[in-house]
Amino acid sequence: MRNILIVFAILIALTACDQAVVAPEDAVDRLRATPIHMSKDPVELEFWSYYGGWEPIVEAFQIKHPNVKVHVKIFSNDTYVNAYQQAMADGKTPDVMIADSEHFGQFSAITGLENLLDYGAGQYEDDFSESLWNSNLSFDRSSLIGLPSGSSPMVTYYRADILEAHGFPSEPDELGLYMENPENWLSIARALKESNSYITAWPMDIIQIYDSSQPMFVDNMEFGRNTDATRKAIELAKTVYNEGLLSSTDIWTQFGSQAVKNGKSAMLYMGTWAANQIELWAPETAGLWRQTRLPFNLYGWVNSSSFMLPSSAANKQWAYTFIEYCVTEWSMKAIKSNSVPSYYPARGQAERLMSKSEFFGGQNLYALNETLAKQMEETVPTPIDVPAKAIWSKVINLGIERERNADAIIKEAEKEIRGTLGREINILKAYLAEQKKKEVALR
Repeated sequence: MRNILIVFAILIALTACDQAVVAPEDAVDRLRATPIHMSKDPVELEFWSYYGGWEPIVEAFQIKHPNVKVHVKIFSNDTYVNAYQQAMADGKTPDVMIADSEHFGQFSAITGLENLLDYGAGQYEDDFSESLWNSNLSFDRSSLIGLPSGSSPMVTYYRADILEAHGFPSEPDELGLYMENPENWLSIARALKESNSYITAWPMDIIQIYDSSQPMFVDNMEFGRNTDATRKAIELAKTVYNEGLLSSTDIWTQFGSQAVKNGKSAMLYMGTWAANQIELWAPETAGLWRQTRLPFNLYGWVNSSSFMLPSSAANKQWAYTFIEYCVTEWSMKAIKSNSVPSYYPARGQAERLMSKSEFFGGQNLYALNETLAKQMEETVPTPIDVPAKAIWSKVINLGIERERNADAIIKEAEKEIRGTLGREINILKAYLAEQKKKEVALR
């Protein structure tokens, strides 16, 4: 809640007034780096992130710019938002920060971030999906405060051997088509339960599959989850709960990773990054797993990561040059990864499209991920998504346990979100109205 207070203290004032790389031969020709004469004097950049593995990128950037030294500081996922916001409030920020889309909204309505359009980022707008580009704009849509480095679709990971043993389709395309019908998906769940295998852990797994393609709030901070899709999700989640078709296993615990190993968890719905995680959890299951699209004929989005340039950065132009390099030039390199670059020119590379995963039985994961990324649509975050989602999950779980119907659950969730976050919602609405007035006055 402290983060929300920082956001709205500012708003009130306003409204009152991975591995070795090989560069493709044509990579350089396809880049359009900002043509600015940079100083050759020694420069030190400080870069803050919520995850590691930056060594190859930093090394490559420093080889290209020998006068620049990049220092990386890693925060945990639980602490980085507080650390970033405190640094912005104190005016003692690093030169570059990266944030996950789950938390990006908490930076979208506060001062302290540069408009990357002022540094030439606008030249890349057509190189990203419209929805992803819009999700990196400030809350009032007046500036570009983030430049995305990747965006992950939600996919289905499953034990092909277990499905085949129960007589269900085990090939990715066939299974994806079969699971478009919720009744077919339930048939799998019911059959596997008899062998102590499950295709979902909690009722919220189903809700999150549907939520991955719709925002919490839509235009002017109106509630965005009172939809037919949500009603279908809740009714399906109620069926799963009432019939005991749940493993009730947290895969992020030791017990949960054991369930991935022994087949109790036979289907998972996660981002493209989870392919490596499953292999870490259960290396002895090599060759048994496969990946396909989401059930229910849905194409969902999990998350993306976006670089931000603080206004109090000591080396702003070099900071932007580093961001630009990471998002464009580095993305063009043929990295052995399942992740789909957000930068369009980096997609469609033959080497990656032809790569196969031995752990996933020789399946070409990247080609599937790139196809799914074309069909998903990123949603625009707001400053209060995190607390709103917590309320949403709590109310839905309680409603399912108490056997309430979908309409009643949705109505109660909206009521509690507005009751708990009403003041913040009103401030955000007033802020948007004030910004629109300013836009009209400038015309």
